[in-house]
Amino acid sequence: MDHENLHDTTALVVGGGPTGLTAALVLAANGIACRVIERRTAPSSSSRALGLQARSMELLAGLGVAEEVERVAYRLSGASVMRGDDELVRLPWIPPDSRYPYTYVLPQVGLEHLLRTRLGELGVEVERGAELQRLTQDDAGVVAHLADGRRLTAGWLVGADGARSRVREELGIAFPGTATGETYYLADVVLRLATPIEDSAMWLGPEGPFMLMRLPGGEGLWRIFVDVTDAARAADLPEPSAEILGDLLDERGPGGAGIERLDWTSVFHTRVCLADAYRRGRVFIAGDAAHVFPPFGGQGMNLGIQDAVNLAWRLATVARGGPQNLLDDYETERRPIAAATIRDVEARRRMYALRHPVARALRDLLLRMGGRSERAARSGARKNSQLDSGYSTGGPFAPRPRVGDRAPDGALGTGTVHERFGPDHLTLLRFRAGASPEPLTRDGAVLTVSVDDGTDPGGTLRARYGMRGDGFVLVRPDGHIAARGARPTQARLAIEALQPQ
Repeated sequence: MDHENLHDTTALVVGGGPTGLTAALVLAANGIACRVIERRTAPSSSSRALGLQARSMELLAGLGVAEEVERVAYRLSGASVMRGDDELVRLPWIPPDSRYPYTYVLPQVGLEHLLRTRLGELGVEVERGAELQRLTQDDAGVVAHLADGRRLTAGWLVGADGARSRVREELGIAFPGTATGETYYLADVVLRLATPIEDSAMWLGPEGPFMLMRLPGGEGLWRIFVDVTDAARAADLPEPSAEILGDLLDERGPGGAGIERLDWTSVFHTRVCLADAYRRGRVFIAGDAAHVFPPFGGQGMNLGIQDAVNLAWRLATVARGGPQNLLDDYETERRPIAAATIRDVEARRRMYALRHPVARALRDLLLRMGGRSERAARSGARKNSQLDSGYSTGGPFAPRPRVGDRAPDGALGTGTVHERFGPDHLTLLRFRAGASPEPLTRDGAVLTVSVDDGTDPGGTLRARYGMRGDGFVLVRPDGHIAARGARPTQARLAIEALQPQ
């Protein structure tokens, strides 16, 4: 490989979906030269992924995108489990402790538009019709060979090219998993409803789940998600049409409903796969290239966004001369999160897909009991929000929040502490008595924030961080705690471990 000339770019992102665009945004926010290539010649006009959870919204806020998502998304407040036209139980969404306390329903195509727009503002455009054919690498860099004969060189490469990832294939990373054997129709439709439905509802009948979710963009626009596994096993399954979906609506959904317009359909075969590794040398995979699973709970797109932020801040730091071992922790942290998410989603899938009448009766009883419990509802909302996804390394007696946990939000001065976080810097929270004359100071890639009697007069933020006396908490660019302690020398060493030498 010839490296006499400079690379075409420091980082090359393969894939222009939410994962790749988010990775590029973090790199660009850090001033790292990057390019994004996408094999599709035009943006997609439809998508299966829908929801953005609180944790992803917090990260998108640091990239200047969350406010636009709030403006255009539908805010989901819960789900109803139905039996005919009667509500069996309402599963409320108890807002978690976040500035973004809902599931924000926005089709992937809409999110991609917002991410591309923001990336363009930072000077990076998606290069369409650029398909990766093969790649080679050595200790100095990566060469991407494109289908049109071009070669692009880069210091690092991020494979965010989906479940059929060419990057993963080129790296020889195994993608073990299984098909679950289930088949679903997906459709976006305008519905005429005789019985009002709030914002999400599901009918868990003997043929599997039939679900409706309200979409942004006008009254009457809904996503249909219906299990057609039994029909697929019995005969060749036809493509979904307005007539077929209307019949399913009559048989398994709300009474008196009708489809006024059919905008989009898809047939979805569920499978579960997790890559054996997330890295080979200077090349990484993220998002659907690393993990795929059914869409229950709206976790998949969010997992990819969080992969991207975790990886990209590390790449940016290393590209500026930071310690190489930062990159090792990407897989160490993110792969267990994917494995845990898959276990949770699989438990939901099996519960919704029950066929035996006794098993379904027990499930419905448990759902009714859970719907009446505020504690259960709060726990479910917290898990769905992904706010508890973390990388804690401390034992059971370590002070909380622990190193690796998401840093809590809270009022600070005239704003919030999360407003001080960002993908391009470390945030050093200095807890002290009295009032600092300079509550905010910036030194390169470190923002020091004073948490004292002036900025936190009631001590609420101090309590949330478990700080009884003077001390510090160092927060990473992805909003997770990097270190905590009492002495300034500890803070200095923690910063040096995450900074270019």
